[in-house]
Order: sequence, then structure tokens, then C-alpha cells
Amino acid sequence: MKDRVIERNKIIYLVLFVLLTLLFLFSRLFRLDSVPFTATGMHFDEISAAYDAWCIQGWGVDRNLARFPVYFRNTGPGQNALYIYLAAVMFKFIGFSLFKFRLVAVICAAAAYICLFFFSRRVFGNDLISLVPNALMTVMPVFLMSEHWGLESYLFLSFTIISFCTMELAIERNRISLFVIDGILWGITFYTYGISYVVVPLFLILSFVYLLYTKKINVKMAVGMLLPVFLLGFPLAVEQLVIAGVIEPFSLGFMDFLPMDRSRGGEITFANIPESLLTSPKILFVKDLLNYNSTAIFGTIYYISIPFMLVGLAKTIMIFFGSCRKREYSVYSLVLFYYVCARMTALMTSWLNINKANELYFPYLFFTAVGIAAIYGKINRYWFLAAVSCIYAIFFLSFSYWAYSNGEESWNSMSGPRYEDNLIEDTHPAYAVREAKEICGDKPLYMIINDIENRYLQICLFAGTSPYDFAKDGYAENNYEVGVPEELDLSGDTVYLIEDELHHITDY
Repeated sequence: MKDRVIERNKIIYLVLFVLLTLLFLFSRLFRLDSVPFTATGMHFDEISAAYDAWCIQGWGVDRNLARFPVYFRNTGPGQNALYIYLAAVMFKFIGFSLFKFRLVAVICAAAAYICLFFFSRRVFGNDLISLVPNALMTVMPVFLMSEHWGLESYLFLSFTIISFCTMELAIERNRISLFVIDGILWGITFYTYGISYVVVPLFLILSFVYLLYTKKINVKMAVGMLLPVFLLGFPLAVEQLVIAGVIEPFSLGFMDFLPMDRSRGGEITFANIPESLLTSPKILFVKDLLNYNSTAIFGTIYYISIPFMLVGLAKTIMIFFGSCRKREYSVYSLVLFYYVCARMTALMTSWLNINKANELYFPYLFFTAVGIAAIYGKINRYWFLAAVSCIYAIFFLSFSYWAYSNGEESWNSMSGPRYEDNLIEDTHPAYAVREAKEICGDKPLYMIINDIENRYLQICLFAGTSPYDFAKDGYAENNYEVGVPEELDLSGDTVYLIEDELHHITDY
């Protein structure tokens, strides 16, 4: 009888995991090329990263003709490299589309989801409670919204989960090869977002002091992990010295180290802490000024998660002190270290928003799961898990209806002021240009549209323009002229793309 119960529980566990995984994938892939933002919109950083990826895969240079940079220029202050190179690989094999570009974020999130699953089984056991972290990752708004578009900085969250879970596995298995692999992963994480330059080194220092103190690893294992971190981080350190003006720009032949218009190093200072102490809770749990990051209607992790999170944080702190007193290792301590490093960095960051602190949502997710598990452990009743699951399901269904059912309206009618409208670009003109070029070849082309802000780069991306043509002075403006010409050529030798709102021109 006992064996039957165990077998039944295993089947239930497997079925729930499969259903949860299908929900995770569907919620990320559904309308991947149409939301967030407008029904057919792109963030300017998406346009920039996608076009640089297109240039890299075809010509080995970015749009500024820099060869395989470790940090891309964008419009001047720079852009992180990992998403661009992953997208370049994607484009090389299956071509460009907005769906394929955003698919990079989904693939990385799926890898994090799998790592989190095996991590949770080791931490929480094989009971149903071990599915809680993956369930939270699936339904929490901050994960869903950040994994549904191609802003490169959000890869920091996915790679935090991947690297952290691999680190815990290396510690458990006590194998140098796993420490080396994890060192490579943490080194790659540097290329996700500049904030990682601060968070990751601080976390690794605290972790290795603790691991040596608890005698969980030896110096050889620490070196095996830290050496690839150093080697992979070294090119970025050199690039930062070039940006700061300490080193003159130079080229290795296959790779260029070039300056940016300005350095962003001054964005992290102790002077930001007093203001951030007051404003950061609302930013991190309610919403920031970037409407595509969050909404006050649901919050970033759902408001119901905050009590569970506080319980989990309290339990984690207690386990940490007990671990230090007994000199026994606990993975809870490593999560706490990561939280402290990420939280302190967030406090020091100017113009804080959710994507600047996106790595924090891994410890927030963990603490929430720990809080739910702790209460479940006290009650020891499956009805509690069922009730919590129902509550989160209601929130998730409500959020999904809000986010997806109304298309453009739901994403653009969020509470709070609109921020940086010019970063959201409709793709219709770019699609129209591509179609016109396919049909009409090299005929002169005019775009008669109301808005051209940041449009040329997007058009060159969809048209497949080479970086060498793009770099020519006035190339985009001369090939894709905007506005109404003095005389209309009605012979058929000129192509006019007219916005559908401009009916008087179409009628003429």
C-alpha cells in the first residue's frame, strides 16, 4: 500500500511538472513578436542590439565597423554584448525576425528554469513543495515581462539563476570540473549587464570566505572556479579602462577596444543610498517609471508574495547564523550573500529601475518559496499548497488577461506616467520597407509618415542593410527619404509608403 502511494505521488509530481513547464513555455512564446509595448513595437535597445547582431553574423563588425567588440557602442554609452552574440548565432543559422531575436531571451530563461528545477529538488526534496520555485518563476509578472522581449540586461537574471544553481551543484558534488564550468558561467554573466561587474565579484568573495570557513571546499577548487572568472572578465576590464581614458583605444586584429561617448561608471555611488532607501521598495515591488517593466495593478511579484518573502528571508537569516555557529555549510547562506550584494548595489545605483536590479528577483523568488515551504512545514496539510496555488493561479490569469487580451491598449494604458516614449518604435514602416524592396528592388523610396524618431536604424535592420553601407554618411536618409516631395512621380519608378492615417495624400 505504501509503495502504491509513493508511486502515485511520483506520477502526480511528474504530471504537475510537465503541465507547469508547458505553461512556462506557452506564456513566453505566445505573441512573442507582438507584445510587450505596442501591438507591433520594439524598444530602441532591441533595435540596436538586433542590428548589431545582424552585422556581426554577416560581416564580423558592428554597425560602427568595430570588430567583435566585448562591449557595443549603441548610441554612445554602450550596450552589453552577450545577447547580441547569441542573437547573431541565431540569425546566422535561421535568419532574422523579431520573433527569433526575442527567442534568445526565452531560451536563456528556459535554461534557468531547468537549472532551478534541479536546484529546488536538492534544496526542498522531491515533495510537491520543490515545484514552488518553478511555479513562481512561471507566474510572477517580473519574470514573464522580462523574459518576453529582447532587452539584453535582463539576461543577468537568467544567468544568475543558471550560474548560482551550477555553483550549488559543484559544491554538493565536490568536483573541480564543475567548479571550472561554473567559473565559466559566472565569467559569461559579466557580459549580460554592467551591474554584474559589482554584484558578482562581491558575491564570489563572500561565498568563498564562507565556504573555506565551513571547510566545504579547498583552495584548489576555489582557484579552479575563480581563474575562468578572471580570464573571461579581463577583456571587459580592459574595455572599461579604454572607456575611462586610462588606456588608448587599440585593436588586436580580430577584436577592437574602442571608447564610448561617455562612461556609466559614475551611476553606482554611496551618495545614492539615502534616497534609494526610501524609493527602492516601491520601485522593486510595485513599479518603476518604465511602464513595460511592471504595473502597480499587480506589482512585480504579486503583493501576496511579500509576506511569504519576509518569512523566507527571516528563516534564511536564522539558518545562516546557525550555519556560522556550527561551521556547517548551507546553500541558504549563499542566497543571502547574493541578496545582500545585489541589494547594496541597487541602493547605490542612480536612477534605479527594475532592469537595473533584475538579478534581485532570484533571491526574492527563493525567499518566497522558503516562506511558503516553512508555513507548509508547520501546517503539514496539502490543502495549504492547494489554496496558495489557487490564489497565484487567479492572479496569473488576471495578469495574463490584462497583458495579452487587449494588445496595444493594455501595455500602453498602465498606471503612472509614460517614460521615454521615443524608445518604443512601431515596426510597420520597417516591414513595409522590406516588402517594398523585395517587390520593387532599388527604386527610389519615400516614406510619408508622421513619426520618424529613431526609425532609420530599424528600417536598415529589417531591410538587411550591411554595416558598411549604413556607415556611409547620409546613407539611410538618402535611401529612405521621409516626407512629401515637392513633386510626386506617378510614373511607377518611385515607391511611396504612405501612413494609413494620411488619407488626404492617399486620395490625391
